[in-house]
Amino acid sequence: MPDSFQNSELVKQLDKLARGRLPEPVFEAIARLVATPTFVVIPVFRRADRTRIVLTRRAADDSQYAGMLHAPGKILLATDNDLDAVYARLVATELSEITIRSAPVFVAHFFEQITRGREISLVHYLEVDDPAESVLSFDPSALPKDVVQTDVARIIAAVEAYDQASLM
Repeated sequence: MPDSFQNSELVKQLDKLARGRLPEPVFEAIARLVATPTFVVIPVFRRADRTRIVLTRRAADDSQYAGMLHAPGKILLATDNDLDAVYARLVATELSEITIRSAPVFVAHFFEQITRGREISLVHYLEVDDPAESVLSFDPSALPKDVVQTDVARIIAAVEAYDQASLM
C-alpha cells in the first residue's frame, strides 16, 4: 500500500465501520476492487419426474439486478463464524417459504465477473419439497429471459449434479 494511504481520510473512515454488513455504496465501491465470496444454493425438486428449480426475485430497487430472477445467495460477511452461519442467513431471508429436505450439497465454485466486480461463488443444490404454486419454480431447460445471466451456468451445474445423484 502506498504510504499516502497509511493515514488517509479514506482509511480513517473505513476504520469507523463495524465488521459485517456495509452500507451499500461502501460495499459496492469495495466490491469493485476485491473478489467477493458468496454462498449460493439452487433449490431443486421433482415434479412429474422432471427436475424443477426455485428462483427468487430481486427487489425493484436492487442496484445491480433490479427485479430480476436469481439463485438464492448471500455474501460471506466478516461476522459469519462459518458457512453454516451464512446458510442460516440465506434460509431466513430467501427460503422461508419452502420446505427444505436436505443439507446443501456442494457442486462447484464459480469465479467470474459480475456487474459489481469479481465474485467467487460456492454453489450448492438444495433438495426441497415441491412448493406447488405458492412459490415461483421453473424448468431449468426453459429459463425465463429475466434470470441473472451469470446464474445460468450455476443453475445448469447444480441441476446436473442433482440429477446425477438422483440416479444413484
